[in-house]
Amino acid sequence: MKRIAVIDDDEVFQLIIKKQIEMKNITCEIMKFFNGEEAINYLNANIQEPGQLPHMIMLDVNMPIKDGWEFLEDYETLPSEVKNSITLYMVTSSVIQSDIDKAKKDNNIKDFISKPIPSERLDMMFQ
Repeated sequence: MKRIAVIDDDEVFQLIIKKQIEMKNITCEIMKFFNGEEAINYLNANIQEPGQLPHMIMLDVNMPIKDGWEFLEDYETLPSEVKNSITLYMVTSSVIQSDIDKAKKDNNIKDFISKPIPSERLDMMFQ
């Protein structure tokens, strides 16, 4: 079963993405993290257990404690085999051009997606 990590402090988005995935009958486990620190701690704690790691990460930019960019700094230090097994999307309401440009330059980020995620875009993410 696919494991999806949603790293976002917005509980409404957490609920919406869960419902969107359920409505598409996509079978997966959704892991909720409300800031980058919770998520990176989880990844580091489970680094030796590939079955516990997410297949996909949806990462917000603006969060308390550790934001998306700070998470990515820590994520960069993970072993390549871990990063290569995870598809990471930056999913945010930020429309700041510098965020978009920075995301496009980061090799760990597959794509920059604006919230809310359109249904057809979600389909593409799960192909």
